[in-house]
Amino acid sequence: MRPNHLAALVVLSIIWGSAFMLVKVGLEEIDPLTLVAGRLVFGCLTLTAILLITGRRLPLTRQAWLVFIALGLGNNVWPFILLTWGQDRIDSSLAAILTSSMTLSTAILAHFWINERLTPGQSLGIIVGFVGVFVLIGPDLGDITGSNAVGELSILLGVLGYSFGTVVARRYLQETDGVAAAVGQTFVASIIMVPLALAIDQPFDLDLPAKHAAAWLTLGIVASGLAYILYFWLVRNVTATQASIVGYLIPITAVILGALVLDERLGMNSFVGMALIITGVWIVNGGWRSLTNRRRETPTPMLGRVE
Repeated sequence: MRPNHLAALVVLSIIWGSAFMLVKVGLEEIDPLTLVAGRLVFGCLTLTAILLITGRRLPLTRQAWLVFIALGLGNNVWPFILLTWGQDRIDSSLAAILTSSMTLSTAILAHFWINERLTPGQSLGIIVGFVGVFVLIGPDLGDITGSNAVGELSILLGVLGYSFGTVVARRYLQETDGVAAAVGQTFVASIIMVPLALAIDQPFDLDLPAKHAAAWLTLGIVASGLAYILYFWLVRNVTATQASIVGYLIPITAVILGALVLDERLGMNSFVGMALIITGVWIVNGGWRSLTNRRRETPTPMLGRVE
């Protein structure tokens, strides 16, 4: 992976890591479906403005719009609803740690769908990562109907949407401009979510304090708008599994902001689980193989030799 790809991953992880804190702040005053619908509309308007300013055009082919529909559902509607609903029940930092399992599920899906074959080492990494997920949520599984367990399982199901979206984008959007792809998917997601929010939440008398309005706008314009330009550029230039590395960088930002802004505190099992998930993702992305190769390339010092 080139330095510019790595830099893009870091920036993306900071943006999406802060989104967990912004969602938590927004949920203090805004119902989940309304929060999702608003962030998608704000994101779509931002992306459309960029599309028009830069002279780009949306593709008009049937295949392109079928992909946009799949991405709107997989990258936006599916995960946004489940992650937002889950965050209403658990801390933002815990939600972000669970989201880091995205790389593991993406690697499995990419193996079967787009022929990015898993090696035995990567399979081991997936096992290690999912052990970390179990350590993370294990204490809450005793009461599967409890608020924490339901919230955690909701996050994990939402993550599958991101994995689906990453693989679809990697397979079908290699020749599509990133801004156009981002507009297409957020437009589809917006026209699905707005009627849902109006029908279920009925936010007709919403009166927001400035802090919550600012969090909502930032969530939409930056995390659901500008970030997707970077995301689609990445999936065109790296593998689906490499693009999903952002999933284990996100918790670093989320945990720091959760502690500093929201006064959240994690238990020991959360840190152990996060360490196992990150280790598993590192192995899946070839970290162990790179380390082994580096050691093999290092010359063995000669005994008795003085430099």
